[in-house]
Amino acid sequence: MTLAGTGSRVRVLGTTISLTDVHDGQAALHVDDQDVTCSEGQSATAGSLTLTCADVTSDSVTVTVSLG
Repeated sequence: MTLAGTGSRVRVLGTTISLTDVHDGQAALHVDDQDVTCSEGQSATAGSLTLTCADVTSDSVTVTVSLG
């Protein structure tokens, strides 16, 4: 999925994921009650989910979400 623009959000696998910021190639995401960051090609874990940032641009992030 792609989140474009600060504040954009989506509900996936019962979890709300929102884009809070993109800075210097790092995307800051809010996953339910956790804040995580990832850069292109990097994975991050939030609860039972693994988020993989496939593409990070100046104002969007494309993320693959899977159960941990």
